[in-house]
Amino acid sequence: MKMTKEEFLEKIMTRREAENYVGLTSVAFQHHLRRGNITPCKEFGSKNGKVQLFWKEDLDEFKKNLE
Repeated sequence: MKMTKEEFLEKIMTRREAENYVGLTSVAFQHHLRRGNITPCKEFGSKNGKVQLFWKEDLDEFKKNLE
């Protein structure tokens, strides 16, 4: 079954949205990225222009492991 655009947008988050969703500061979120505890599903660009996208399902699993 094909996902609609609206359904897709409900399941994906930018890095800033992901930080807020899991309740971590930018520095703490970066720490978990470097350790491999959180993995973006897609990355675009580089350095300051980098955009990272995350699946909400993956963030839910990460949040569960934080508690």
